Amino acid sequence: MAGRGGYQPPARPAPVSGPGPLSQRTDGGPGQPKRDLPNPAYGEGQDFQEIQSGAKMESAPGPAGAGPMPQMPPVTGLGEPTQRPGEPVTHGSPSGPGAGPEAAGISTDFRQQNELDASQIAQYLPSLQAAANRPGVPPSFVRFVKYLREFQG
Repeated sequence: MAGRGGYQPPARPAPVSGPGPLSQRTDGGPGQPKRDLPNPAYGEGQDFQEIQSGAKMESAPGPAGAGPMPQMPPVTGLGEPTQRPGEPVTHGSPSGPGAGPEAAGISTDFRQQNELDASQIAQYLPSLQAAANRPGVPPSFVRFVKYLREFQG
């Protein structure tokens, strides 16, 4: 140690600290590399760089193989023309023209799913009935327990 008291920077800081007895100091080492925003609006890029300059950054590029950040597709604004002119607005909806929810793998047979859920929940019916008989229980819970009793019986 160079001296006593005050901040003592570690000689070999760890990039990530381990748990418990394997922990090592992580301060004093290289920070993260500076990044660029993929599609900044006017002035945002400079603001982003200024914010990063306040943090401790690594001087060299990121770890080997990290590569550039992936480019996200631009967001289409609400007032912009459509990017899919041949696709109806109701595509993916259970009503209207276009493919329904099944095109996205969403089941529209809610009755079958509700019956499956009710049969699995019915095993808890004795506990649920005891809770439904307590004072101050919401009527919706009492109706739910009644529905389960009718479904089971």
